[in-house]
Amino acid sequence: MAKSTTQAVKTRCSGRGLAFYLTCFIVVTPVLLCLAVRNHECILEAVFRRPDIKTVFPFSDAVWAAPGAEPTKADDAVVPWTLQVLKTVFPFGSEEEATQPTKPDDDAILPWKLQVSSKDLEDLQNRLRRTRYGTAMPGQNFAYGFPADQLKNIVDYWLNKYDWKKQEALINQYDHFKTNIEGLNIHFVRVQPAKSTDSKRNIRVTPIILLHGWPGSFFELYKLIPLLTTPQQIAGNDYAAFEVIIPSLPGFGFSDAPQQPGLKPADIARIFHKLMTRLNFAAYFVHGSDWGSTIGRYLAVMYPEHVLGVELTLYGRVIPTSYSVLHYILHLTMPRFLFEVSEPHKLLLGNFFNLMRETGYLHIQSTKPDTVGAGLLDSPAGLAGYILEKFSTWTNADNMNKADGGLTEYFNLDDLLTNVMVYWVSGSIITSQRLYKETWSTGGLSDGFPVLVPSVLSDFRHEFAGNNAPDEFVRPYFKDLITISKHNSGGHFPAMERPADLAEDIWALAKNVLSRE
Repeated sequence: MAKSTTQAVKTRCSGRGLAFYLTCFIVVTPVLLCLAVRNHECILEAVFRRPDIKTVFPFSDAVWAAPGAEPTKADDAVVPWTLQVLKTVFPFGSEEEATQPTKPDDDAILPWKLQVSSKDLEDLQNRLRRTRYGTAMPGQNFAYGFPADQLKNIVDYWLNKYDWKKQEALINQYDHFKTNIEGLNIHFVRVQPAKSTDSKRNIRVTPIILLHGWPGSFFELYKLIPLLTTPQQIAGNDYAAFEVIIPSLPGFGFSDAPQQPGLKPADIARIFHKLMTRLNFAAYFVHGSDWGSTIGRYLAVMYPEHVLGVELTLYGRVIPTSYSVLHYILHLTMPRFLFEVSEPHKLLLGNFFNLMRETGYLHIQSTKPDTVGAGLLDSPAGLAGYILEKFSTWTNADNMNKADGGLTEYFNLDDLLTNVMVYWVSGSIITSQRLYKETWSTGGLSDGFPVLVPSVLSDFRHEFAGNNAPDEFVRPYFKDLITISKHNSGGHFPAMERPADLAEDIWALAKNVLSRE
């Protein structure tokens, strides 16, 4: 009897213990889950420690010219450049010395002027006249890409109304230069603000480097120049203005293309930091769009002691891909009170079909860029269709349903064709596309290193889906984030489409930083 009583007591105790542990599990597990979900970024950072930055980013020098090759001469390019020697400003010595190509580690900065020959323009016109067109799919507008009927309109305008000499003069209104860095002759535009006639104004001039992407060019950023070089008030009689530097990315436009594989955005950041150092800028601001955003962020991460602040329009790539996938899983599975996303339309995986439709070019250029490039290099009409289709749908996805792709609603054809002409006359379409191959063949862009310098992010509502993540995902990667500036309109090319809005964001960065001093 006593034995059975003891057994019963043990059974009851065991049952109570099990009930206790079960109760604890039921109560504690949701609490731990809540804490884990709400603090998942901290947990991930603790578990997956970032490596030493010096082991990730290429700080060491490199040479990108072909082994044993001299740097490219001016007359080796598709279009000759006319050297303008400004002896009163630049002490180059004799004119013969000034016209020699720069060599690696040569600090010479040579002024240049674009001048396309009549022979090259005649060849362009002949190719345009011989364009062979397909047949557009009836009623589909831009759903199949750039339709043949609209391409005919573009070519007609190009042949009969577009004035290259006028656009060439527009390009040459600012000073252009070349200098050799790591074996590459780097082209850049330099614009200084006009001297103030108001003696009461204390104007501080601060350098800024503006970085373009693909399929843009240095010309894409031209509308920003007067908006940034015109002084703005900081406080009282203290004003500020920018000295603007706009380089062409290596392999784009009139900068040399690397003749060695492996040039990635972080390498370009190193080259452009050398450029700013060569121009005697110890500290400078950075703006970037598209590839320029990636390169600009790398400048801020690699050289925070030199970058005063950074302004970016495409900033979602800062988040590691694995984190983006986790964010989407949490969004699908967690209650909203635990994991709320302020802008679900930005989630990368939530835009899978849109991304598949809009990133076909990415797969091609990340694998076999030279194949599609061969046709684009030979056909100006094909080049225009390939580039302008991006200016259509990347500006607003709804443009796909418009007969003209909305191109003239947001841009003028002269600006669009001048950007195309930069690729055509320089013969740089193939080499510009290789940047995708070099980048994505080794893992892409998501390194996860935070930006420590003051930052402003421009969020244009119609940036194509997946490029910019929701605010709460981005903020942890910008430790001194001034603001994420929201724009109800605007797409992937704000410097051409909405330059005033973009310039306002750049000024917001500068005024905040300069007012701290």
